[in-house]
Amino acid sequence: MTSALPESVAGTWQRAGTRQGETSVLIASITAETTVYEPVESAAALAELGPADIPLRSLFTVETTFSPSLSTVGVSPASALSKAAPKAKDQFVETVENDGLVVEDTREEHAFERPDGTEGRWFVLDVAYPLSPDLETDRDRLAAETNVAIWPTDDAYGMAGGTLPLEAPPGDADALGVDPERDRETIAELIRTVDPNGASE
Repeated sequence: MTSALPESVAGTWQRAGTRQGETSVLIASITAETTVYEPVESAAALAELGPADIPLRSLFTVETTFSPSLSTVGVSPASALSKAAPKAKDQFVETVENDGLVVEDTREEHAFERPDGTEGRWFVLDVAYPLSPDLETDRDRLAAETNVAIWPTDDAYGMAGGTLPLEAPPGDADALGVDPERDRETIAELIRTVDPNGASE
């Protein structure tokens, strides 16, 4: 089951699609199903921006499955977080780059704590969103930011985050509602409350 959005944003965001990727960590393979969401109100404006399949303003949740399970090989998700988090982040980067987003650098990485006391890792990525050549602008991309958080669960890892624009394309500021602080708070609320097993806390 794919993770649900928290109630506070569920009515104003809609599913934009799912992507699946595979990687490996330690002796297990990881299948990650990423569900991407976009704001209902500005979905049409976002779709006109460029060829990327991932919306410029978006949220995502990831359901991870390990084979064999970590418990089978005697590894707890919390103890392997330092190895699993960078791997999971790299897999996510590969997924969104395949969708057309340009990931330029990891701006920062830090620990964070969920309300239940679970400690995870939070990555902030500098990204660029390619613009459609049909737009009347001399720019070919917009500066954006992607937040990726990873934390251990009982059997695997939870992942969630989102992408937000740092600037507006000419003439589209009102349609996109560019507001980095608001978007960062929405992403943070998702990360604090989403349950990777499909229900928000």
